[in-house]
Amino acid sequence: MKDLKIRKFLNVTFRLNIFIFSYLLYISQLILILFNFKKFAKKLFNAAAYFCSISLGINYEIEENYRKYFSKKGIHISNHDNPLDIFVAQYLFKIKTITTVNKHLENFLPFLEVSLKNYGHYCFNYLNLYERKSAYLFLDRVCKNDKNVLIYPSGSIYTSIADRFSKSVSKLSMVNNLKVIAWEFIFDDDHANVAYDRNIATYILKRICSDNLILRIKKVKVFYPRDYLNLEDLHSEMCLFYSRS
Repeated sequence: MKDLKIRKFLNVTFRLNIFIFSYLLYISQLILILFNFKKFAKKLFNAAAYFCSISLGINYEIEENYRKYFSKKGIHISNHDNPLDIFVAQYLFKIKTITTVNKHLENFLPFLEVSLKNYGHYCFNYLNLYERKSAYLFLDRVCKNDKNVLIYPSGSIYTSIADRFSKSVSKLSMVNNLKVIAWEFIFDDDHANVAYDRNIATYILKRICSDNLILRIKKVKVFYPRDYLNLEDLHSEMCLFYSRS
């Protein structure tokens, strides 16, 4: 029992130090943005996301046969079930997306919107119709220019992708003739999970003190728009992909 407590203490101490290091990386990239070293700031932003996820107890177990899909260009989509997804997505995908995460984390991470915009992400208020339309136009522009983007079709961790799946994905795929790479991630060891009560500081502290979470890829599938007669058929097939166990 004593050895277990010692190991627990050492693990929490290690994670806390990693978290402090990731926070220093985050502050450093803000300074780089201020002095217009924006490309290097992006690299530090990625590093900060990775070390932050490690400090919160995420262990990445990505099978080799799935790794090749990260480099494929197209519309990457994923389930969005955990508040840790933002750190995971930044580390694994490293591509532009639309997000409301700045509204949740801005009190904890100063000038987060500045960092997100520097990386190329689009921050918006989903309750505002004009901003939602602007977010779609941003995605369309990225699809046309970069041909590589990340979208969470459910739009929120509070709504399952099986319950809400935005038709914007199939529309963007059809209009821009881009394949859709659909990912389903799972966190193993649910007993180690911590409920998110919208207080990010409390959540992070609890995660640092909790057991590890193992991140795995459950499945990946590529959808080609040319294989479907219309966007409704494509939309239905993607919904079916996530509804299957």
